[in-house]
Amino acid sequence: MGETPDPVSSAPRATEILVPARITLFGFDVVLANARIERRSTTWRARRASIPLVAGLILAPAVALVPPHAPWALGALGMGIVMARRRWSEAHTLHFMDGACPRCGEGVSLSRPVRLRYPHPIFCPSCQHESALSVDL
Repeated sequence: MGETPDPVSSAPRATEILVPARITLFGFDVVLANARIERRSTTWRARRASIPLVAGLILAPAVALVPPHAPWALGALGMGIVMARRRWSEAHTLHFMDGACPRCGEGVSLSRPVRLRYPHPIFCPSCQHESALSVDL
């Protein structure tokens, strides 16, 4: 029996790089961390952005048949545009982060790969505070 690959595997891909990062929380010392990120190419971003955009364009005329007609069509088209914009803005993906909470010192990690934002919010499950992860690219 073959094993199924784990989609949230901690094994790095060839396109991922390990970079130093800082976890900050106002009023506390900066904590150093390691982050593994992947730079997304324009081709990847365009391909991933086109999927929800096309889905919204296809779905809008279909749901426009349900009364009231205009809100359903505009909603489907709007959702397609919003989801496409979110995928297009994903220049880097944060796959792994190893660090500690500046407030309580407990380890914080990611549950799944996410779009890297600047600064990226990190939630501590121990003390319930949200810190900011800063990565120098």
